[in-house]
Amino acid sequence: MKAPVFCRIGFLITVFCLLLAANGATAGETLQIILDTDISSDADDAGAVAVLHGLAARGNIEILAMMVSSGDPYSVSCLSILNSYFGRPEIPIGKVSGRSVRHDSAYTQAVALSAKALDQTGQDAVALYRRLLAPQPDQSVTIVSVGYLTNLNNLLRSGTDEYSALNGKELVGRKVKLLVCMGGKYPAGREWNFYQDARSSRYVVDQWPTRIVFAGFELGKDIITGKRLKELAENNPLRLSYQLHNAFLGRPSWDQLAVLYAAEPAARDENFVLFGPGFNIARKDGSNQWENDSRGNHFYLGLGQSAQRVGERIDNLMMGK
Repeated sequence: MKAPVFCRIGFLITVFCLLLAANGATAGETLQIILDTDISSDADDAGAVAVLHGLAARGNIEILAMMVSSGDPYSVSCLSILNSYFGRPEIPIGKVSGRSVRHDSAYTQAVALSAKALDQTGQDAVALYRRLLAPQPDQSVTIVSVGYLTNLNNLLRSGTDEYSALNGKELVGRKVKLLVCMGGKYPAGREWNFYQDARSSRYVVDQWPTRIVFAGFELGKDIITGKRLKELAENNPLRLSYQLHNAFLGRPSWDQLAVLYAAEPAARDENFVLFGPGFNIARKDGSNQWENDSRGNHFYLGLGQSAQRVGERIDNLMMGK
């Protein structure tokens, strides 16, 4: 005997909802996301900002804030101009306080001076994190880090304040659903974002209280994007970033891949393979070692399709297509 049509439809809807839940999304759910970037040393940070705006333009994403983990004095204004160009000048920007990593940039100053930035100074990153996280529903916020882990280290170590009676680690554990971190090399190695501030990297990897998905050096090194950006209008700050960084020769897509995983839950199974669970062991010298362990809350990414196809997807998002 065949089941009534309405029963079969109900079953299919249930299966669909379960699949969405497994990917970290529910039909109609708005993804709350915070980007933490070291925008300065490489143009792929500007590319990651463009990818996030491209995905947000389709709806169901609220960019709560962007944080700068670099000590470059032009990074905040550069990021503000990118956000303004992509139609979201109101996004609050946090900046690292205290000890920070600083490098000369090929593009941040030029982008910062290319137009009027809404936010020239930025807010203290920890205070902004705490102010934004405190009122959010529990386990609702996704943080994607594509730079140094300095801000997240400072957040975890923060105490109670006017925004929350919880300390930093408690606040993160309650409000954050997922941290996607571009950092490390898998199964073992030494990578830029980790070793530039090895102390912060080690503390965050060891102490972060929620699930972490790592996008490693090996994931994006062979996915070269950005060459097509020379086709964009000359007043596009993303185009200027890639032009000044290396004259449109293209760059590996480390940061864009982390954003793609974080901000497009429905396509995770299509684009990526998830390895784990386990523990990522971060060392004092900034290197890391992966250990499989069923008790772990760490995972790392592999590609689920060809590097060429993923690269085309990233380029299209950066081109606004």
